[in-house]
Amino acid sequence: MNPRFKYVVSLFRKLPGVGPRQAARFVLALMEKPDAELKELGGMIANLRNEIKFCANCFNLSENHVCRVCADNRREKMKILVVEKVTDLDSIEKTGLYRGQYHVLGGAINPVDGIMPDHLRIKELSSRVDEALSANSEIEVILATNPTTMGETTAIYLKDLLVNKKGVNITRLGRGLASGSHLEYADEITLRNALESRR
Repeated sequence: MNPRFKYVVSLFRKLPGVGPRQAARFVLALMEKPDAELKELGGMIANLRNEIKFCANCFNLSENHVCRVCADNRREKMKILVVEKVTDLDSIEKTGLYRGQYHVLGGAINPVDGIMPDHLRIKELSSRVDEALSANSEIEVILATNPTTMGETTAIYLKDLLVNKKGVNITRLGRGLASGSHLEYADEITLRNALESRR
């Protein structure tokens, strides 16, 4: 096999959830595209970090330093829904039911893969909660981590971290989500049930 082809396949395999066959299909599909499309894609990838930013408050994707959710003054400031990834946030936003703030952790605690609490945006969450409590006497933190081993571990860690803060009401999404599933793949009805039956 061509060494350059194998090298490009190995680059695609570094992406989460991409195996060797899928990576090879990506490369073959790209080889069939016109040069103009390849240049456009290459340019966008090269400028990815300059073109797309993270919100300084919640770490959602943003064009500026503040995302559209944080910039919306109609959102409830005393509710913070904690998710692992931006795709989880998008799935919940699509339901149209939740009108509070978000906090994107950037993953879940997973010691096997070397992801410890310090690798996530947990300190930033704690600071946001403290800041909200200084302005109000109560705040609800909704733990919406995925119902996987890593998600549950992260939720337990966050609960232990926040439980002693006076005025913090900690809730979890209801069990409308199947164990082992991911928020980004859940349908809107399942997410609606999970949001409405949170405890």
